[in-house]
Amino acid sequence: MANKYFRKYLIPTAATETLLYTVPAANAAVVRSLRVTNTGTGTTAITVAHTGTGTTYYLQKNRSLDVNGTFDVFNGIPCVLEAGDVLRVTSSLAGSHFYLSYLEMDRT
Repeated sequence: MANKYFRKYLIPTAATETLLYTVPAANAAVVRSLRVTNTGTGTTAITVAHTGTGTTYYLQKNRSLDVNGTFDVFNGIPCVLEAGDVLRVTSSLAGSHFYLSYLEMDRT
């Protein structure tokens, strides 16, 4: 059973829900941080959704983020994800940067 730390970053297209991360089969993940920074030219609305077992749950829904603003979706509270769980992000305007830090645990 191996534990590995990873990071992912993404600058999605405006107003398009985009896949950020899927937990691989036979793994679990602990998300430590999802930092969002608005480098665009106007205030944007940020949505972060988690889908697991066919149901979508919103971790943030249309959260307003000013130009040059930054926030952490998890605010220092770890989030446990299971195999097949998915994180998707949306920004209403271009220029939002998403930076995900997580620990992946092999369950085999």
